[in-house]
Amino acid sequence: MKNVIILRLGEITIKSKKVRKMFENILLRNINRALASEGLTGYKIRKEGGRIFVYVSEAENEKAINVLRRVFGITSLSHAYECYTKSLNEILQIGERLFKDKVKGKKFAVRARRVGAHDFTSLDVEKELGSTLLPYSEGVDLVNPDVTVFVEIRDDRAYFFDNIVRCYGGLPIGVEGKVVALVSGGYDSIVAAWFLMKRGAEVHYVFCNLGGAIHEAGALSVIKVLADKWSYGYEPLVYVVDFREILSEIRRKCDPSLITIILKRFMYRVAEEVAEKIGAEAIVTGESLGQVSSQTLRNLYVSSLAIRMPILRPLIGLDKEEIVSLAREIGTYDASSKVREYCGAFSEHPKTHSELNEVLKEEAKIDMKIYNRVLESLRILKIREISITCPKGLEIEIMPRDALIIDLGSGAKLKEKELNLIKMSFDELLEKSDKLDRNKTYILVCDQGGLSLEAAKILRDLGLNAYSLRGGYKSLRKYKEKS
Repeated sequence: MKNVIILRLGEITIKSKKVRKMFENILLRNINRALASEGLTGYKIRKEGGRIFVYVSEAENEKAINVLRRVFGITSLSHAYECYTKSLNEILQIGERLFKDKVKGKKFAVRARRVGAHDFTSLDVEKELGSTLLPYSEGVDLVNPDVTVFVEIRDDRAYFFDNIVRCYGGLPIGVEGKVVALVSGGYDSIVAAWFLMKRGAEVHYVFCNLGGAIHEAGALSVIKVLADKWSYGYEPLVYVVDFREILSEIRRKCDPSLITIILKRFMYRVAEEVAEKIGAEAIVTGESLGQVSSQTLRNLYVSSLAIRMPILRPLIGLDKEEIVSLAREIGTYDASSKVREYCGAFSEHPKTHSELNEVLKEEAKIDMKIYNRVLESLRILKIREISITCPKGLEIEIMPRDALIIDLGSGAKLKEKELNLIKMSFDELLEKSDKLDRNKTYILVCDQGGLSLEAAKILRDLGLNAYSLRGGYKSLRKYKEKS
């Protein structure tokens, strides 16, 4: 009797003969790479009909199932025992030995399937095995059984199992070419990338770094979860570009109400450059209709006109709760929850209905030499091969006595004298950092926490005692109310 995991293939089996063969070969490659990359050894793989059989040791069974669940193209799997037999009596004996303890004190059902020539039917197996197991059980329940005993007979092999584990289906990664995903490290963009992998695309990533080392480390840690746990079958690459200079240029020269739209159009352009370079045929984003001002239908339309390449938005009809739930399911939630939004990229009163002409007029103010420098800053990372360390101890929840608060534009309408507070932009802080008193403690505040984290890291590197206030403006307001 052999320990085996049975894999079911879903929609692959309804493809034409030629396409099905190609898809199955790619799936077999992905399964091999998935098991090997997770350190499994000594396994064997066999394909028959619409099934793939993976033979592993009992000791590695649980680990193998956990890996195979995350290989796209597999709709369900079962841990089973394989026996060579065409005898109904042998099937009954093996079934009794395997399941008599499992049906004890429970109601059960038997489901049988059969392929090949035999001197018995599937119904014979169900009736006879049911009668054999009945004395050990509380009875038969064909509608809502506590235990379902499955027997699949394929020619001279019989498979016995009592479990069906649902997997994620889709198509094997690699059957649909390449796409480029614009990612920020938040919940949305990484879930969007996951959806494209599920539909068989090789996903590579473009990260436009608006902040600095912390923003980059946070985003890469999220991408790495997806790369390590889902991207079986190819080597995902991350293209990192430094967007700080162009963000500063946009903030300095353009209408504040159009900042996010103009910034997004430049991000699309970078993604298109990368896509054309690697032979990708579409860009993927995590945009959801109406979720924020830049994602109204009108603003998405105006933003999309910056490039020619198709933009795929798999989350367009999902709300935030649905997206966050998916992030939990695929395992990126924890990493994304630690990435703070970079509030320096937002405006206080953004337009929800922009006009293309006004956007083009504002864009014309941008020095394109800066954009060219952005492209020159591009770095390519093999995300699986790098280790990511996110700086710790930069955030604080309790305000130290006599700390000096630096408000980096949180929008907080608070009196400076009441809170020992200084209002200062991020750029001003960098310019004046050498004049800050090294004997003081500095608490940095912004709306979402991304900007203040980057500022705290920079001041720490300069030898100053600096922290970012966790919770941003909301925490500052609570502190003011208490004091």
